[in-house]
Amino acid sequence: MTTATAAMESSREEGGIPQYSLLMILFMFAWPAAWFSFVIYVISPTLLRPDGTLPIWGEYLVNLLGHGAELAVALIILRREGYRLTPKALRERINWRFPDKLWKWGAAVGAFIAAVAAVILLVPFETQIATALPPPAWLPDHPLEGIQGQSPDIPVAGNVLVSLFEIAVMSLLVTILSEELYYRAALQPKMRGVFGRWGWVANGALFGLKHVYVWWRLPYLVPVGLAIAYIFGPVGSLPLSIFFHWLGNNI
Repeated sequence: MTTATAAMESSREEGGIPQYSLLMILFMFAWPAAWFSFVIYVISPTLLRPDGTLPIWGEYLVNLLGHGAELAVALIILRREGYRLTPKALRERINWRFPDKLWKWGAAVGAFIAAVAAVILLVPFETQIATALPPPAWLPDHPLEGIQGQSPDIPVAGNVLVSLFEIAVMSLLVTILSEELYYRAALQPKMRGVFGRWGWVANGALFGLKHVYVWWRLPYLVPVGLAIAYIFGPVGSLPLSIFFHWLGNNI
């Protein structure tokens, strides 16, 4: 760790977990936003086909580069705290357990339902935001339906193998697991020194805002981030935060 990085960290501990300073917390959400922006808007255009569309393998590469970096940093954080990178060693540190009380199960389901309701209410604003600040036409999955949506190289609909690969590998193992290990398991417990019992609120809000590289989704990504952070924090279950995060991304 460099001297500058060490200066941004707090020496305080809560529950045996070293705490980050406010500056370090902001940095730990800012660098993924900058990295994803670079991968999406600098690297992706070099992968475009002659017709101006991004091949499906290009989408996968973007996900691997972006979320792979988050996963690597999460593991580095946990290892620097002295943990062996095994489920048994990390169980208590990362809340690797299911709720032990019925009300916690209910709270997790309630948080998920509230997040889904927020998405349903706020998704219509995507088009308005994207119209005001248009994303590149080649960018997949934006509400203005650019040329990418008109020329898929591998049809996902009806292709069972591709669908399973996207749902099980790219969504669960690459995207969700990496984000949950980084933002929740590694970072959220290190935010209590600054935000106290409301660390989950700060984590959820910053998680939503770090998606600035897909700015049209920000209105609903903040409440989604709050719901997932609540499930990891007050409910105390990383497996449930992973499951509901994955479920929300695939319904």
